[in-house]
Amino acid sequence: MSGTLHTLLGQFRTVESVELAALVAIDGLLIESSARAGLDVDAICAVASNGLAMAEALGREINKGGAVQTVLEYDHGLILLEPISDDAMLLILTNSRDHLGRLRYTAQANRAGIIAALAAI
Repeated sequence: MSGTLHTLLGQFRTVESVELAALVAIDGLLIESSARAGLDVDAICAVASNGLAMAEALGREINKGGAVQTVLEYDHGLILLEPISDDAMLLILTNSRDHLGRLRYTAQANRAGIIAALAAI
């Protein structure tokens, strides 16, 4: 896979609580990731795609448009899902609810680079 894409995803992993940063096809297939050892990345990506689909469907139902970013917050962490293109989404998994602002900023700052790296593969 693209070394550039892996490097861009690795920037999220500099945040201590980030366990997984991945680019995922809308159907749930992994494109590229940077993850802590021991995670079942393929399984997480497959299920997470349903979370974005749910957010998109809700946005259409309530006439708010497409999802720009979806944050699922849990007792022991969060998942950030962001559509990158019609075919792919960014997935960030953390073990803490801290640093959401930093993660959102990092996603925005790297969006153009991620799109370019995705187009190159």
